[in-house]
Amino acid sequence: MINRRTLLAAAAVMAVASPVTAQEQISNFKPFADGDIFVAATIMDHPTDDHMGTGRIFQYDEDLQLKGTLYTKGTTHKVGGLAFAPDGTLWAFAQGTPAVVEIGDDGVQKPVRKFSDRTLSSVTFGDDGSLFFGEHLIGKKLSVPPLTTRFNLLPGRDVIGDGYVFKFNSDAELLEEFPTDTHGGVAGIHGATSTVLADNGTRMIYISETGNRVMQYDLANRKQLPDLKVFDEHEEIFMVLTMMPMVDGSLLLSTGNGMVTLDQHTGEIIKYYDMDTSGWAACASTADGKNIIVGNFFSGQVVLVSVETGEVVQSAYIGQNNSLSGVAQYPG
Repeated sequence: MINRRTLLAAAAVMAVASPVTAQEQISNFKPFADGDIFVAATIMDHPTDDHMGTGRIFQYDEDLQLKGTLYTKGTTHKVGGLAFAPDGTLWAFAQGTPAVVEIGDDGVQKPVRKFSDRTLSSVTFGDDGSLFFGEHLIGKKLSVPPLTTRFNLLPGRDVIGDGYVFKFNSDAELLEEFPTDTHGGVAGIHGATSTVLADNGTRMIYISETGNRVMQYDLANRKQLPDLKVFDEHEEIFMVLTMMPMVDGSLLLSTGNGMVTLDQHTGEIIKYYDMDTSGWAACASTADGKNIIVGNFFSGQVVLVSVETGEVVQSAYIGQNNSLSGVAQYPG
């Protein structure tokens, strides 16, 4: 077993990789194999916008050995929110563009489809093939210093988003929108940024990035439900950043300084994982439920953490700071 502190310290001092030139941007994803791990690793190469860059996703094997790279088409901003559909398609989102990316299990990006002008941020899959998206942004702020990026107003409106959940069919046609309540996060701009579908597709559990609430909405009856959890008493958890389901049905949330698992029905904390440093934002369960994949936005580290012991068992480094925004494992 690898010592966590030693491994993280070693990864933290690795040199950042040199910028990739246009001539070097050749995608070489392989057909997806059982256990492959995918990491959103956008090249942050825009001189005046800290959320713009060349969209990039790395493909690793189950031991975090690099296999391939895909440079996303149709994106102008940071790519994240990775998730696998039941048919093996890898989904990703560039909220700032906005764009939805779909990559087939053959390793080839599909033609970009126009879903919405909204900043769609995450996807959850209904049993009938329907797609539920969370909207990343909410409110009227066009910028949030010290960030240099600027947000777009929705066409014909004076808001950057409503923070709602939207239901589409598989042909990218909007079926329904749900007026979900949101926290806003520390800057007041974050809507339904991570979503998990529960109770046979009748309840949506979701968070607002950098907020402290785990919210839920009754899709069947179109009404807001009481919060599943509010982190106002746990001194180690002052915000949540992303949320994904675990294999056992519990919820996995990244907290910046670690991860926490919750009972999806009661909101009870099952286990807290302290990662010793800050920046741990992207997280997902491995397909066998034995490990947690978690990535550090600030440093570019991605590690496998044992669910049972909390120890780091493997590590890699994407060579890019302020970039890592999504992780997922192909279930096969």
